[in-house]
Amino acid sequence: MAAHALAVLARSRAGYPSAYVASSVNTHAVFLRRILGDLVAAGLVEAREGRAGGYRLARPAERITLADVYRAVEPGGPLSRSPAEPNVRCPVGAGMRQAFAETADAAEHGLLGALRHRTVAELSRRALRHGRRHHARVRAGPAR
Repeated sequence: MAAHALAVLARSRAGYPSAYVASSVNTHAVFLRRILGDLVAAGLVEAREGRAGGYRLARPAERITLADVYRAVEPGGPLSRSPAEPNVRCPVGAGMRQAFAETADAAEHGLLGALRHRTVAELSRRALRHGRRHHARVRAGPAR
């Protein structure tokens, strides 16, 4: 949802009201504002108050990587540890926290490595291109 919202905001330097962005994401504006708040806190988005308020990117979309977005909205990483406390009297349980943490760190490193090479600008362009193709197929009607 955060990447989608940023891709919409990338389409205008002036930005958009949260209701407009929420309509593209297809969610309630109140829920989306929570996510936008995380993006503001991360320095990716700026909020404008007042009647003509809304949100806009804090820097050019070409300079916001999807790794930046991921870190802003998923601070816990891609894998979360079990809420159950392992039994330290069991040889497996005694080492599970450390073993799982190593695996989660490796997963996050791989994910961030891939996302580091993708930008919000690229995502926005690709989404727009795919969306236009979809609309062209819908307008053309069913194939015969």
